[in-house]
Amino acid sequence: MSTQMTIELSAEKPRKHEFYRATLDLPATELQIEDALGRARFQNVSSQKYIDIEEAVLFDPSHLSVTTDDIHALNYLAKRLDSLSEEDEIKFEALYYARTRRLPEDEQIQVGSVINMTYGLDMIPLAVNVGTDYELGRFVVENDFDERFENVPDAALSYLDYKSIGKEFRERDDGVFYGKYYVPTRYHEPDNLYDGNHILPDSPSDSAVFSLLVAKAPETDPDEVLKSAQWLHLPESKDEMNSLAKQLGESRIEDCVFYDFISGIPQFERYMIQSMGDIDKLNELAEDYLSLSAEERTMFKAVMERRNVSTLDGAVSAFKSINDYEFSFDAEDADDFFKEYLAYHAPTNFDSRWLDGIRSDIDADRLLRRLGAEVTSYGIVSKHYGSLFALIGYDELEKYELIEVCGQPALFNDARIPDSAVPEGLYRYDLRCGEEDLLDGTIEPNVYVDHGGSILVKQPFEFDESGYIQLDEESSPNFTGEEMTAEEFAARDFTQDDDEDFDLGGMNL
Repeated sequence: MSTQMTIELSAEKPRKHEFYRATLDLPATELQIEDALGRARFQNVSSQKYIDIEEAVLFDPSHLSVTTDDIHALNYLAKRLDSLSEEDEIKFEALYYARTRRLPEDEQIQVGSVINMTYGLDMIPLAVNVGTDYELGRFVVENDFDERFENVPDAALSYLDYKSIGKEFRERDDGVFYGKYYVPTRYHEPDNLYDGNHILPDSPSDSAVFSLLVAKAPETDPDEVLKSAQWLHLPESKDEMNSLAKQLGESRIEDCVFYDFISGIPQFERYMIQSMGDIDKLNELAEDYLSLSAEERTMFKAVMERRNVSTLDGAVSAFKSINDYEFSFDAEDADDFFKEYLAYHAPTNFDSRWLDGIRSDIDADRLLRRLGAEVTSYGIVSKHYGSLFALIGYDELEKYELIEVCGQPALFNDARIPDSAVPEGLYRYDLRCGEEDLLDGTIEPNVYVDHGGSILVKQPFEFDESGYIQLDEESSPNFTGEEMTAEEFAARDFTQDDDEDFDLGGMNL
């Protein structure tokens, strides 16, 4: 599908005269629409909401009346426009212009009326190489479209006022010149087929979480099988997938290859699928995703974004952990959350309007860091197993979780620990999530995607040529339940600690 229009969704924020905003290219799938609604907080706020058409390919959007109830109708219009032939596109543009050019300034056309303009276009004739009233006049006379000129001698034809004849026919036809085409729009008879519901059934791609363009594995040239490729929409039963594979010439779907990929989850991209060998795991993720509510799907995408997931295993791990996080959908940035945090801890009779004019970017960012929370496109997400509204003293130093990892004590933080927060004598490393979260993750000097947290240790790690340390059940993080600051950790001599309640691989804390 090609983009036919771009819309902007906006919803007024609860405590100030600003807006959540999200853009969406149409036509879109149902999940893409749901994602835009989530980013614009349409389901989470009761304030004013708007939809504006920022750009349209085949019509002037300033003439169109659009409400928040029209998003699916706009998407249907985009699908209809995307299905038009090149000739029908010309007829539609001319028809739309003819129907809107004489509208009063304060009057607009409804979306349903424009949808109905996309039907019955085959009833409109199209004259080629007719771009002026003069050319139209000659066309009318030479093709005997006017009985008045049928018996005019050839010698007299040059004396006819072709421009006036063409103007007369254009006005009668409500005709429009479109480049070198003439479109007599009066021949269009709208059937008023669109009544607010989809006329045609949705295609499987509309509800698919993932769509793959699948073909038989090529023997030499990839182009040799591309013409026979078909779209596979997930989730799908294994029997249906293998049936498609047999149609393509393979016995199993895993033996096929894919040439294109469309995702209903913006954070899940094509490079995260290594081969068709991942199809079962990908299909299971699609099934799990559709089993969630719309709000839970938004939470999953927020966790994906927070953890910078870059692999299929990382996405599966994020799905399993969505209930381990807290969310604030109302807060779009640190400043929003700062006000929400203060209001949460204020007395019940506190007038939150006192917060409207406050801007404290430095303290707002500091609060997020202290909580280990992060900003995403869908709201604020806590750290893993963290609380967004834990009471934090203003002068209190940031505390981290005490863990054991690879046989030595360490401090863990779900968010990134900046270099500026690392005291002298400690070393910072990042953890990358694996299929089972951190149980089979890795320790690396720096992790930018699938980030599972940062750790501080007293003894530096040594990496081989792979550049990472693989974690397993023995070496993965063991959480003690204790918290301390980096300064306390640096000063504490764990080898002299007589507390036998926590054993670190031979060392007692």
